[in-house]
Amino acid sequence: MSQRPLSHIRVLDFGQYLAGPLVGMMLADLGAEVIRIDPPGGPRFKSPATDMLSRGKSSLVLDLKTDAGRKTALELCRRSDVVIENFRPGVMARLGVGPHDLRAVNPGIISLSLPGFASTDAELAGLAAWEATIAARTGQFTDMGLNRRLMGVNPSFTPLALASAYGATFGAMSVLLAIGARARNGGDHIEVPLASALLEGLVYNCEQIENYPDRYKSPREVELDRRIAEGLPMNLPYAALSEFLDPFYRTYTCADGRGFYVVSCSVAAHPRRALEVLGLGDLADNLPDFSAYLDQKDWPADWSLRNYPVGAADRAMKAAFLTKTSQEWEALFGAAKAPGTAQRFTKEWLADPHALASGLVLEVADPRHGKMRQMGNVAWLADDRAAATKQAGPLADDLRPRLNKILAEPARKMPLGTGTDGWLDGLKVLDLTNVIAGPTIGSTLARYGAKVTLVQPVEPSVDPWNTVVFGSR
Repeated sequence: MSQRPLSHIRVLDFGQYLAGPLVGMMLADLGAEVIRIDPPGGPRFKSPATDMLSRGKSSLVLDLKTDAGRKTALELCRRSDVVIENFRPGVMARLGVGPHDLRAVNPGIISLSLPGFASTDAELAGLAAWEATIAARTGQFTDMGLNRRLMGVNPSFTPLALASAYGATFGAMSVLLAIGARARNGGDHIEVPLASALLEGLVYNCEQIENYPDRYKSPREVELDRRIAEGLPMNLPYAALSEFLDPFYRTYTCADGRGFYVVSCSVAAHPRRALEVLGLGDLADNLPDFSAYLDQKDWPADWSLRNYPVGAADRAMKAAFLTKTSQEWEALFGAAKAPGTAQRFTKEWLADPHALASGLVLEVADPRHGKMRQMGNVAWLADDRAAATKQAGPLADDLRPRLNKILAEPARKMPLGTGTDGWLDGLKVLDLTNVIAGPTIGSTLARYGAKVTLVQPVEPSVDPWNTVVFGSR
């Protein structure tokens, strides 16, 4: 592959902190020329993370509060394809580089805004929406962990920047789709509020299904509902949680003291595979295993291996895991295609041979920090040899010597349509997926205009909860 997919695209990245720069990094990874526009004094986020998010980019320092800085930004816009920013609504317009200003000089520009809350939200649009502010406002700290809710130890704070991560993913995807439709629709302005993007990832917390059967709920959800309905306190002792946990979706301690996380639930064949790997095949033969889609009056038992078999194999599985190390179990589970893995620390993952060989983790030589282990590409293509070779983040204002050459280029001119079609109108998609990731992709493509045909087996291979909650997407 001699050229990368976005090698013909130039991006101006005005983003700060995480969401905006992460979109720029993804586009740079796909071959785009990304110019990071820095304010005087450099990026606001003084962290090695900024250098990672800036890999493959160049830097230009501009003071947008001056006429000269604003003029240079607009001249660059004339010669670019995409503009990214994640300020509060209205900030770019006040600086004279808002969507209307950009379109006035370049009708084909694709501009992406990543505010914390939507510009149409009269109450929250002007809020300084830091990551934790969004998480607190939308329920991320209180609704994510069923265990913690039952134990009454909320809120559950997390350093995971989920709003920015989801927002950047939807932002990068939207930019790509808008570029693809530009010949039909012309330039576009896209807004991806980080709060809205976060709720895409917390869908099970923010959707309601009318007459949703209790048998589709996990035992923890049923117990949570019972306590709420009866006005009981959320004070379940940790030791009592086991009776509410699916034995095929939890952590077990191995002979080396390390935790092993089993995710062999939901799919019909996985619980049996897990038991057989553990040497508990005889137990599997004696446990109820039937379709959970049967009318409940026809169930031969109160539960099935395929649907929340709480406590059914818990004690035997705990004892079995203690007979081997986590690494031994990991190899055995992998060979048997029973989902599960040894739990690792971040430092271990960064040095993991698989992570390095697959490109999920990259090693980049940075002029400020030396060798840096970084996240790999979000996506790459076969035969893309450049995917594993990354240019370090730029030094401040390193584009300056090339600026006049760029400004001497002719303005971007391309045939632009004036349509209002969906970005993916006319695209036909055959969706053969189940569980979470696949159905989410299918539903997302449908929302952007694709015609998606979902093909499923007559007898679903996945439990009712996953099929209904995520299949409805």
